[in-house]
Amino acid sequence: MRGLGSVAAAMIVAGSAQGQNLRVGMFEDLDIMDPALSRFFSGLQILSATCDKLLDLAPDLTVVPALAESYEWVDGARGLVLKLRRGVTFQDGAPFDAEAVRANIDRQMNLQGSFRRGEMPDVTGVTIIDSHTARIELRNPFIPLMSILVTRGGMMISPRAMDQGRDFARNPVCSGPYRFTERVAQDRTVVDRWPGHWNAQNIHIQRITFRPMADGTVRLANLRGGALDIMERVGATDLEQVRRIPGLALASAPELGHNFLRFNIANGPGAASPFARDARLREALELSIDRAALNQVVFEGAHIPGNQWVNPQSPFYARTMPIPARDVAKARRLLAEAGHPAPTLRLVVPNAGETIQVAEVIQAMAREAGIDIRIQAMEIGAAVRAQINGDFEAFLGFWGGRSDPDGNISFHIGTGGPNNDGKYSNADVDRWLAEARAVPETTARTAIYERVAAQVLADRPYVYLWHRRNSWAYTDRLTGFVAYPDGVFRWAGMRLRER
Repeated sequence: MRGLGSVAAAMIVAGSAQGQNLRVGMFEDLDIMDPALSRFFSGLQILSATCDKLLDLAPDLTVVPALAESYEWVDGARGLVLKLRRGVTFQDGAPFDAEAVRANIDRQMNLQGSFRRGEMPDVTGVTIIDSHTARIELRNPFIPLMSILVTRGGMMISPRAMDQGRDFARNPVCSGPYRFTERVAQDRTVVDRWPGHWNAQNIHIQRITFRPMADGTVRLANLRGGALDIMERVGATDLEQVRRIPGLALASAPELGHNFLRFNIANGPGAASPFARDARLREALELSIDRAALNQVVFEGAHIPGNQWVNPQSPFYARTMPIPARDVAKARRLLAEAGHPAPTLRLVVPNAGETIQVAEVIQAMAREAGIDIRIQAMEIGAAVRAQINGDFEAFLGFWGGRSDPDGNISFHIGTGGPNNDGKYSNADVDRWLAEARAVPETTARTAIYERVAAQVLADRPYVYLWHRRNSWAYTDRLTGFVAYPDGVFRWAGMRLRER
């Protein structure tokens, strides 16, 4: 994606900057404006403007106050006491207090279709200590809870709006610095500054318009042409070009998550594939892939090859199980032993530029081992629905990651996990993950994750491929932007200088 051709240039959206309207180029449209029901990363990104969280992360991943001014583990980590910020109201005037926290956690755990329920399996409820002190109750010690409260699991919505149920997303009411204004699917989501926010003095931009554009070249063309002010996910092959464009700035941070191939093991029609029934076929596919070459060909070496749910620099990486070298001969032997010397695999892929390129490179590599990959490109919403319904044999996707490693694995391979669309299940793995969630010490947890890695990397419900270095490009009229490893915008302190 070195050039900005006439096609991309022709797709520049209409409109010019007016006042403090920050126009954000997103790589996908959001799914739903409800913290309990949202699953897409873009949903998290936009909700971060409208819905405050109980706690937040600093750029170095330490936990910092937000709606809760302090926290304390009690009763052997079976309770988390939160001291809440006073004087905070929701955008409809409802007070933010301990009762609101209890109502929100109860909704997260009980609303039909909530993705948060599976993220917090040990949460049993909330005890109100006083009007601005709440204790989250746990049936077992659950150290990863902090990493959930700094994302959608900690987002608070107005109790008065809860009776809308699943329709809440049509008119979401939270306590964030921006109030929802409008959404036109696949075109824009608009939010406006809410002057009643508790930190309003540090919120300077009046309006944010989120524009979904799946193609990174199109996002960059719009940024360069003045139709956007900031874009996420700069293509690796565009980084050098951005550095040379006057008036643009670039920021980056390594992501917390991973990019992967997910296999359908036991979910609906896609589980009829021989890849679902025999781990040898999944191993053969992994052995056909050269991760370093993939990174170089598609991303010019910009990202970090990996084979686990955390990157190789993480203290939780199982170093006894490094990235396997490509071995086409062994891959062919495994296919022959399994009785499928020339299997076919239907690979569902979100319809975005780099993702399609990755799929095509993997397709070419796998062909050398005798595996015929049939790429099925879909709009991101359709691709996610296909996963949920089991209408896939394999899926090429990414996970934005969590600050605690549990969120990078339990959600995806734990039995009943909210993102376990392949329906992998292993009782030993479930037991070890539960054990690791109760242990605060890194060394002890790493030893447990070694056992998890040994089992999961042998079963291969996933083939982990690389870890992204997230990059943002933006006009130099924008100040106060800070790149966070979780990839989520923090709006306080950002300003957009007039032209």
